[in-house]
Amino acid sequence: MKNEKIWKIAEIVFGALGAALLLLILVLKIMGKDVTALTYPIVAVVILFLICDEIARSIRRRREKEEAKKQPEEPETTLPKDAFEFKDEREEPKP
Repeated sequence: MKNEKIWKIAEIVFGALGAALLLLILVLKIMGKDVTALTYPIVAVVILFLICDEIARSIRRRREKEEAKKQPEEPETTLPKDAFEFKDEREEPKP
């Protein structure tokens, strides 16, 4: 699962690129410039960011499943039923 690191790095790069484009659009919009030409690149960067994120997550989930299969299962510990039975204070009269 060496590819997980690569996909995470790509995710960070696309996230930083998207943030930079967003700031550029904000600055250009404040200056009164036309920013419609920058909408396509930011949409593409966001889509690539989401793809990298999903691939990295799927690799991590697959790795965690494999690690869980390798570890021996521990039996569930159960608490006695009276562990959560509390006395109701309203029933007892106060002297």
